[in-house]
Amino acid sequence: MTLSPKIKTYSVTFIAIALFGLVKLPFQNHILTQEHKANLLTETTYLGVEDQLEQQLALVTLGGLRSLVAAMLSVDAFEQFMSNNWTYLEKRYKQMTSLVPNNNYYWETGAWHMAYNASSQVKSDPNLTPIEQKEGFLQWIKKGRHFMQKSIEKNPDVWILQSKYGDMLSDIYRHPDFEKAAQAYHAAVELGAPELTQRKEFYALARVPSQSREALTLGLKLFKDPTNHVPSVTCNIFALENKLDIPEKDRIPFNVLFPDKEQAIAQLTNQLYGNMRFPTNGVRAKLDELEKEAKLNEQKMIPSQIKRLLPTNETKQPQK
Repeated sequence: MTLSPKIKTYSVTFIAIALFGLVKLPFQNHILTQEHKANLLTETTYLGVEDQLEQQLALVTLGGLRSLVAAMLSVDAFEQFMSNNWTYLEKRYKQMTSLVPNNNYYWETGAWHMAYNASSQVKSDPNLTPIEQKEGFLQWIKKGRHFMQKSIEKNPDVWILQSKYGDMLSDIYRHPDFEKAAQAYHAAVELGAPELTQRKEFYALARVPSQSREALTLGLKLFKDPTNHVPSVTCNIFALENKLDIPEKDRIPFNVLFPDKEQAIAQLTNQLYGNMRFPTNGVRAKLDELEKEAKLNEQKMIPSQIKRLLPTNETKQPQK
């Protein structure tokens, strides 16, 4: 692999850091061990052992130098992204997150590259057979998800990682797992994620057939807040009430869910044909009912409109 001049420059710096680290490594390892015993570190990190990194990276496990080295590796990772060298890119992000495991950016970006950029490029790679494209597509999605799982293991109290994991699992174009997505969103909410995250949890639950009742319970809770009176919430509540055969007296009245009938038709039509894998129970029947009602109203309006156009007895006749 040919390195760019920029990377060569960084390499010189890296060698200098490595030599400095070689001198101080025994002292640093002693400090790390003492910090671990004092519960100041959750684990003692020796990069060459735990993550099988190159020997030179093990020389710079000095606390003050990790961020610098990770930033250098990030530059190289970007070049691997530009050249579609996904295996090497994956290696770089594993190195970065081993150096600075509390840096959310490296976890999120690495997972995104794997699950989205790598999977999409492999899926359309003309040098691969259709079977290899399909297998590679799924493989990189799994790699991205696994990387996000590892980020959560390293940072269990960070809600944004749970939320990003939920986003990844609920992508309808990448073999979604809505049940796990709902669990991830719920974990994010428990950690203090914004209220919108609970709405995402509801959307995920609504698409898990075995958890329709849990989804409806959450949907009804959300609906109590007027800011959640949005089509994706109201339409799913309507479909879930039908799916679970909720008695009419226990349902949210239709005119409360949908104050405007024209908007109701538009929103329920999107629910039915939107291809978002949301439940559609009772939607088709309700649309037929609303459309029939609209036609009847239109027919009633026509005679009255014609009548207004016809002259009445009170209309003055033109003088002859």
